[in-house]
Amino acid sequence: RNYMNNLYKIGDFSKIVNLPIKTLRYYDEYGLLEPSYVDEFTGYRYYNDTNKSECKLIILLKSLDFTLEEILNCKDNLTAEVIATKRKELNDRIDLLNQKQKKLMILEQELAKNKAQNIVTNKPKVLVLTPNKVNKKVA
Repeated sequence: RNYMNNLYKIGDFSKIVNLPIKTLRYYDEYGLLEPSYVDEFTGYRYYNDTNKSECKLIILLKSLDFTLEEILNCKDNLTAEVIATKRKELNDRIDLLNQKQKKLMILEQELAKNKAQNIVTNKPKVLVLTPNKVNKKVA
């Protein structure tokens, strides 16, 4: 059984690449990471060193927010254009998160201002948030 050299059972491979067996099975069904050999009688999946390299790339791309579909489409032909597109997506998300941070800071300032006014006037105010307006005071 020479073909069994350098083949890892799914459990062993799972430990080597630090992915759950369930994930490896899903990646196989999805067509993302096919085992190098499947025993036709037992259905056992066996992986090799090439699968290890593929798996490292998949894990890296996942950590960079590539979807499984994107990984499937580009893993065999990763280009500078693909990387540039993902970089732009991430920069757009960073910009959006920065805008949300600013809105939260404004909201905190308004809440602090209202709290200070409530202490001075002893008149409670309720802050009503609407999608289009940051605050609308209701007495």
